[in-house]
Amino acid sequence: MITLNRGAAAPLSTTAPNIQQSGRQSNSPSDKPQARFDENAIQDLRDRLPDYLKACGHTLRKQGNRLVTHCPLHDDSNPSFALYGNNHENGGCYPCDFKGDVFSLARAMGKAGNFPEAVKHVASVLGVSLPDHPQSPAQAPTSPAKPIRKPVRKPEPKPTAEQLQTIHKARLSFSNALHSGAPIIQQIADSLGLKVETLRYAAFGESGLGLSAPYKGAASWLCYAYPSGLKWRNPNTKAEKNRFQWITGSARQPWRWEWVKPDTRTVYLTESESDCMALVEAGIDQLENTACVAMPGTSWEEHWRDLFQGKRVVLCLDKDKAGITATATIAAQLKGIAAEILTLGGLES
Repeated sequence: MITLNRGAAAPLSTTAPNIQQSGRQSNSPSDKPQARFDENAIQDLRDRLPDYLKACGHTLRKQGNRLVTHCPLHDDSNPSFALYGNNHENGGCYPCDFKGDVFSLARAMGKAGNFPEAVKHVASVLGVSLPDHPQSPAQAPTSPAKPIRKPVRKPEPKPTAEQLQTIHKARLSFSNALHSGAPIIQQIADSLGLKVETLRYAAFGESGLGLSAPYKGAASWLCYAYPSGLKWRNPNTKAEKNRFQWITGSARQPWRWEWVKPDTRTVYLTESESDCMALVEAGIDQLENTACVAMPGTSWEEHWRDLFQGKRVVLCLDKDKAGITATATIAAQLKGIAAEILTLGGLES
């Protein structure tokens, strides 16, 4: 468990505490496929979700590190549409189960039928001139493209509609309890040594938080929601075995991975979701081009290594036998893939 001094809410300095270098490797960026529009212009539009909502008549207000407003997709008496990310470029609404960027929102609102139409619509609403890609398909080189190394992926079945519904219900239960001020939210925050606002912040995104129905004979309690699974946390903090159970699905990627953007340079990787939230509360997630993600324990999946291509990775695993072994395994697998590999907390290399 990562223990941090939470007396001050200010973000930490850009130098992480007690970080030791485990390895360094430089990597050149891979070739990108040609786009129909200028890629920089598309990215600029993607970062302007707040401006798009304002142009559509919505009022945004600050709520912690997020912006909130009334959902444009349903009759919303209580602002339930939240904007999150480094530039508030992603939005989500629990009641209507929307998650996505400004282009996804435009399509969900019926303003466009496909991605190119959505790009044109958003540019028009914001009054932005959208240049074509400097190299059109007719001008593209005819020589064969260089082969791109494909990530090694385990064949995993996609979550079923029933599994997705279970995840959605758990997330909606947590959202309702959070907005109603139910005592269980404060109880969960106290059990983790976190602030309720941190739980509120961590609840949004494709990876978030949920409340289970009574499970394994225990009362309703905290779940960690992945896009493809729901992991239940045993409220009995003294339990030595079966502290965590998968109610449905599995982790097909690290928790909160959607917070890692193409321009994210540093990724903090913890061995548990609660450790990840501790780093978020300490302000690590607010550092420029930095994101915190978590594994569901010390079980590292080999095919995850390609997700960290070119990133500076800080491994934040517990300093016990399992954590030290996993740190060595992950560092070895990321060698030659990550730009730099560091450890947090004085772990032996």
